[in-house]
Amino acid sequence: MELYYSEKFNPEELALLGRAIGTATQGTIVVGRDGRAISRYGKRALVVGIVSTGSTVMDVRLIPMIALRDFAKKKGYPFVYVYYYGGVRVEISGLEVEEVKAIAESRAFVEAPPNDIGATVYYPNALDDLLYELFRHYNFTIGGKALVDCMNTPAALLFPRLNERFGFEVELINDMMTSYLPPKPKEVFLQKLSKGEYDFGLRFRPDGIAEVYKDNEVKEFDSLWKLLDHLAKF
Repeated sequence: MELYYSEKFNPEELALLGRAIGTATQGTIVVGRDGRAISRYGKRALVVGIVSTGSTVMDVRLIPMIALRDFAKKKGYPFVYVYYYGGVRVEISGLEVEEVKAIAESRAFVEAPPNDIGATVYYPNALDDLLYELFRHYNFTIGGKALVDCMNTPAALLFPRLNERFGFEVELINDMMTSYLPPKPKEVFLQKLSKGEYDFGLRFRPDGIAEVYKDNEVKEFDSLWKLLDHLAKF
């Protein structure tokens, strides 16, 4: 769920938010981000706040949110994701949004002594590890051609690995992960999908939801496992 939104980048707010997240976690939390520089800096501010409470950060760096959700679930940890979509946004899972907001508002933070400051563990291969597990589990061929709207998210990192593994062609739009310009609107995707020779369409929203368009139906998935379960039916 979305925890935070601001049109302007405010590292002080994000550091305080990190202290609230770390206080609520009191353990290990997975942290990821999208491809914008502002998200990288925002993640750093969050991490400073989190580790100040004694909680440990597993930093997976650049990753699509839909993949982070699966990775964190397998590890059994909550996650926090920093991304840009019309402003700086922070999404969390595995923690209560209202609890974190209440801690932030009251500033009732856990203050870890110097010897108990939390660690940051870097795990840059999270996406590779997740795709390895997916490819080991699924063995099917789809065929045909898909129009894929990445919406300027790290979902672009899933290709060409997904289409090469499952045997379909892909045309990408809105695949500029570092762009601050708004992605081309949904209507452009729908018009292109209806007029082109595509067998299905995929649209990866910034909130970590994948939409599948086929046979005049639209289905939504919040997990790559669920998405591939559905694609296997093709």
